[in-house]
Amino acid sequence: MKNRLPFALAMLTALLAFRAQPTVMLATSPSTNAAAPTYAADIAPLIYKNCSVCHRPGQSAPFSLLSYDDVKKRGEFIVKVTARRAMPPWHALTATGFEEFRDDRRLSDQELTMLKTWVEAGMPAGDMSKAPKAPTYESGWALGTPDLVLTLPNTINIPAEGADLYRNIVLPIDQADAKWITAIDFAPTARREVHHALFFTGAANMSSQIGDNDLLPGLNLGGGGRGGRRGGGSAAAATALDAAWGGVGGWVPGITPKFFPDGIAQPFPAHSNLVVQLHLHPSGKPQQERGQLAIYFAKTPPARSLTAVQVPPMFGYAAGIDIPAGESSYKIHDSYVLPVDVDAFGVRGHAHYLAREMKMVAKLPDGSTRGLLWINDWDFGWQDSYYYKTPFHLPKGTRIETDITYDNTPANPRQPNSPVKRVKWGRESFDEMGSMTLMASTMTANDGDALRTSMNQHFRQQLLVMMMGRGRGSRAPQ
Repeated sequence: MKNRLPFALAMLTALLAFRAQPTVMLATSPSTNAAAPTYAADIAPLIYKNCSVCHRPGQSAPFSLLSYDDVKKRGEFIVKVTARRAMPPWHALTATGFEEFRDDRRLSDQELTMLKTWVEAGMPAGDMSKAPKAPTYESGWALGTPDLVLTLPNTINIPAEGADLYRNIVLPIDQADAKWITAIDFAPTARREVHHALFFTGAANMSSQIGDNDLLPGLNLGGGGRGGRRGGGSAAAATALDAAWGGVGGWVPGITPKFFPDGIAQPFPAHSNLVVQLHLHPSGKPQQERGQLAIYFAKTPPARSLTAVQVPPMFGYAAGIDIPAGESSYKIHDSYVLPVDVDAFGVRGHAHYLAREMKMVAKLPDGSTRGLLWINDWDFGWQDSYYYKTPFHLPKGTRIETDITYDNTPANPRQPNSPVKRVKWGRESFDEMGSMTLMASTMTANDGDALRTSMNQHFRQQLLVMMMGRGRGSRAPQ
C-alpha cells in the first residue's frame, strides 16, 4: 500500500486536470449539421438573377430555366458548366490593377458550392409556396418593349457552303426630328450563321453610296483587301467614313444587350437612315436571314455621347496579322496616345477563332497604369461589351496599349482548320482580325472632332507601314 500511494495520487491529479479542461466538440461538415440548399430558398433566386434572361423562349440559350422542373432536369449539367466558369458567360478577368465592371455575371465560390451541394443532395424542391415567382418579360426583347422595331426588308438566302456573305442593308427611316439611341438589340433568324451585325446611321441621301462588299458603309477594301473608298484611297476613306456614317452598336454571338450608361446616348440625326451590315457564314445547311432590330430612344437629350477608340483601328486591318501554321504565341501590339481628355465608360474586344488572349491598358502621363480589359481565354462565341462600374477620367497624353495573342496550333480548342494553315487578316470567319475598343466621351464637341481626326491619322500611319511591307505582327520571344 505504501508503494501504491504515489501512483494513486498521480492518477488523481491527472484525472482532475483532465476534468478541468474545456469541452472540445469535434468539427463536422456543413452538410452534416446544416440543411441542404433547396430550390425554393436558394437555387431559384440564383438562377432567375443570372441565367433566365437568356434561358427562356425566344432567346439565345438552347433551353429554358424558368421552373423547378427545368432546372432539375439540367442540374448536373449546370454544375459542370458553372464549375469551369463557362456559364454564366463572362470573360473579363478580375485582376489587380484592372477596373471592375457593372453587371458582372460570375458566380461566387460560395454560390458554386451551393449549386454542387444541392445537386448532391438530390435537388430538393423545398417549400415551393415560398419560392420566388419566375421572372416575366414585357416582350420577347431582353431590354423590354422597344420604341421602334424594324425588320430587314428582304430575305437573304444563305447557301449551305461557299464563301462568307456580306450585306449592307439600308433600313429607310428618314424621320423629321433628331433622336438619341440608348440601345439597339438584334434578333437574327439564322442565329448560327450570323457572324456579326453592325449598325450605322447616315444621311438618307447617301444610302445609294454603299455596296454589299464594303468593309463598312462607304468603305470598300476590294482587290484582296487593299482598295479604298470609291474614288479614293483607304487613308482618305477613313476620314470620309467617320464623317458620313456614325456607328451606334453591333451584335455578335454571345453579346448581352445593354442600355448605355445613364446620361449617355448616340445621336440619330434627322433625315437619317439606319444601315445594318451583316456578315454571314454558311454552316452546312441552307438558311434564310430576315432578322429584326429593336431600337430604344432616350426620353430627353443626353448630356454626352460615346466615341469608339479602337486600337489597333479598323479591326487590325493594317496591323500586319500573318500567323504561321504551328505558331502557338503570335502577337500583335499597338498603342495610341489620346490627344484630348476623355472619360472612359466601357470596353470591348474583337477577334476570330485563333485569338487566345487580349489585354488593353492605359499608361497615364504621371507614370501610373490602369488596366482597361484583360481576357485570357478569348471565345468568339461569347463576345461582349463591358461597362465600368464607375466611369473614370483619362487625361490628354494617356497612351492606350493593346496586345493580342493568337494560337495557330492543333492545341487551340477553337482551331477551325485541320490541318492547320497560315492565317492572315481577312473578313472571312476563318481569317483573323484583332482590335480592342475603349468606349469614351470627350469633354466638348471640338474635342470629339480632334479625337476622331487623330484616330484617322493613326490609321493612315499604319496603312503607310503596311504598304511599305512592314507589318506589325510578330512571334513572341522564345
